[in-house]
Amino acid sequence: MTKTFLRNLLLAYKPLDARLRHIGPYARLSRVLQTRYNAMMSGEGAASAKALDARAYIDNFERVAPRTDTILFECYWGKKFADNPLAMYRALLRNQPQGRLRIIWVAKEGESAPDEIARNPDVRLVRAGTAEYGMALLEAGYLVNNVTFPTWFIRRPGQHYCNTWHGVPMKAMGRDMVAPLVSKANSQRNFLQADVIPELSEYYRWATIRPCYADELLAGALFPCGAPRVDDVIVPKVPARQLRDRYGIGADQQIVLFAPTWRGNSTQISQVFGDQAKLCKQMAEALGQGYFVLFSAHQMLRVRQTDLAPNMALLAENDNINDILTIVDVMVSDYSSILFDFLPVDRPIVLFTPDIDHYREDRGLYLEPADLPCANTTDFAGLVGAIRAARRPSDFPGYEQMRQRFTPFEDGHAAETALAALLDPATKASHRRPDGRLRLLIEPGGMQPNGVTSSLKSLIANLDYERFDPYILLDAPIMDKELSRIEQFQEFDPRCNWILRCGDMLLTDEEWTVYQDFRVGDTLNAKADLPVIRRIFEREARRVLGDAHFDVAIEFGGYAPYWAGLIACCNATRKVCYQHSHLWAEYTNPDVTRNRRTLNAVFQIYHWFDQIVAVSEETRAVNEAHLKQFYPTNAPSRAARNTLDVKRVLEKARLPVSLAHPEAGMLFQDPGLFRFIALGRLSPEKRYDRMIGALARIAPDHPNAVLMICGAGPLRDKLVQLARRKGVAEQVRFLGQVSNPYPLLAHADACMMSSDYEGQPMVLLEALCLGTTCIGSDIPGVRSVLKDGLGHVIPPTEEAFAEAMKAAIEGRLPALKAADIGGPYIEETMREFTEIVCGLPDVPATASDKPRLAMPA
Repeated sequence: MTKTFLRNLLLAYKPLDARLRHIGPYARLSRVLQTRYNAMMSGEGAASAKALDARAYIDNFERVAPRTDTILFECYWGKKFADNPLAMYRALLRNQPQGRLRIIWVAKEGESAPDEIARNPDVRLVRAGTAEYGMALLEAGYLVNNVTFPTWFIRRPGQHYCNTWHGVPMKAMGRDMVAPLVSKANSQRNFLQADVIPELSEYYRWATIRPCYADELLAGALFPCGAPRVDDVIVPKVPARQLRDRYGIGADQQIVLFAPTWRGNSTQISQVFGDQAKLCKQMAEALGQGYFVLFSAHQMLRVRQTDLAPNMALLAENDNINDILTIVDVMVSDYSSILFDFLPVDRPIVLFTPDIDHYREDRGLYLEPADLPCANTTDFAGLVGAIRAARRPSDFPGYEQMRQRFTPFEDGHAAETALAALLDPATKASHRRPDGRLRLLIEPGGMQPNGVTSSLKSLIANLDYERFDPYILLDAPIMDKELSRIEQFQEFDPRCNWILRCGDMLLTDEEWTVYQDFRVGDTLNAKADLPVIRRIFEREARRVLGDAHFDVAIEFGGYAPYWAGLIACCNATRKVCYQHSHLWAEYTNPDVTRNRRTLNAVFQIYHWFDQIVAVSEETRAVNEAHLKQFYPTNAPSRAARNTLDVKRVLEKARLPVSLAHPEAGMLFQDPGLFRFIALGRLSPEKRYDRMIGALARIAPDHPNAVLMICGAGPLRDKLVQLARRKGVAEQVRFLGQVSNPYPLLAHADACMMSSDYEGQPMVLLEALCLGTTCIGSDIPGVRSVLKDGLGHVIPPTEEAFAEAMKAAIEGRLPALKAADIGGPYIEETMREFTEIVCGLPDVPATASDKPRLAMPA
């Protein structure tokens, strides 16, 4: 049964399901089946469904140990036998006796290995995507890759992994380029898996490692070393005559290599091969028979047959371009890292960049052509002229300084250095040390535009970055699917780091069943299943995080079984789980559309944490009364209040209402209106029906009252219909999700909250910060903010809200204390975070001995 068929079948059944869900036994069955359906349709399944390589890998994960006599090489996902892996392979042959190691080369279907690999009796070719490939990744004690292994690969104890990457970037990378998060995720993950990473220069670390959000996490893996592939340019491994004969190049012809980069990102590649081939032909024709032009299409492009000039050839896909560079007289490129491979031999480089303005805007550049010892041109006549002029890099000012900046370790022996570090990582000249800050791992709780995310944004903004180094965990594919999540992501303090989860969990068939029971929650057999669940999440934590260690790991969301399990089982000294609401009420709510039965799975693993932290004392007390039996032994729950980024709230509130929300702006232009505002997700626990009913009660006497509801959610249509039935459709304005609600909140006459349960509502803190009168339900979370006369706390009934709204309009509400949600509150809440969440004494931070990484000059 296909997923599409099942999806269509359930869509047709959905109306009947909705009618039957009021029946208790059916409702429970429906909920379980819905959870299992969601699990099957999501990516959180067994590795890549039933892919042969992943299936073989997980089925043998516990049975096959790494072998110290086996080394695996992979280049560009098996599409090439070249680059840094080939250079290290050649170094292996020069330095290790034949038969000493079993050698595995990964080859994509249809790719043939060159003779130096194919004729070696120690080499075994393994096809990518096969079960044999999955087994090879388990068996190899040593692994070399210049891009990424699959998302299900985990470096296990006894394995050493050298990720060489593939060049020094001129263009923006990772965090500095606009691209889907998923396009960056597995690159970051592979760096976290690697324990041996050549650091080609300070600039390389800044331009390649820093953009992966993980330069401090990788400090122990980095070591000073040149690019192994550049050895093959400095010290030729293939005779020049052999290379010339391969392409029919005359002895008296000057060789020009045209090697442009690709366009787009890894999820959306622009197929520019045809345009580049046409330009190359024009170049060959303009230069004439005294020149021979080789065209090297980037490996990310689809190469096809093309019309060639007589003095032109397309570089063979199985040729190593670094071997070709040894016979090149002039290299033409654009924004490619290949120019740094050619720089050490001091031969002419020409950059042809007619699209530089667009490329700079679309991808971003770390270096401008003017920064480099190369000729640069943007028109065809200039390109031909620059090739003929053939100025060497040393003809440009500052060549030696450029070499020291970009290629300081290129001595022709980088491959031997990298190989030695891989075979015995303890001997590598590691020169990086962690900077001494407290390393935080934080799961944010979904990154939806809600109070939990707002609280975390404030916490991250108020952190002392001389003391803390935060890493926030995101599910990259889920983030990319929803613009609202990406908008939240973009509002975080740029000093924080991100770890991007991608790929599927590794689950055996037996584990799959246990894990689905865990996710459902109510069907969990805690005694029998939890040891299996712990094993699953310890493996998953290593898949996502490698062996990175954190001082404090924080499950900030506190709702999702997957994230709670991952944080509880990661490599951290202290593990903390937050509570943002009355969780027992959410779990036991008899309304099947409102309860969160999966919370049982979170409750069952509370004891894996070192500390349970609620966002208010009132919420802590009500949760402990129901959940204490699940808590860690000898660790009573604590309260650490939400902090607030006051500066951000005040700055965003300065925007005119008409610009923040044009429809709302019209309401604020009428001085006769009394404007109530409510913000939050349109979900059952928020009880907007209570506010709408209250407004309907007072509307006959106060037709000037308007209720502005900011938010989105599953109940929108029902609430619109309710307002229509109550006769207040014109007075209740559903404004949708408002990206900047603060101008509305600042100018509203009163902020309303009629929830059945809350933790410590950020909306109320923000309203108090802006000086807006607050009216809220008499529930623990609301009391935690509005107590001591800071707001009006009333019974959670329609009648009570109607009376309070009427009193507000008529000016009869009792006077309130002035709220001071500023410096003292921020200091208190950050001290609570430091002491209660992080378990540290609150002492003044001292400046780090090590400055933050800046682009090396």
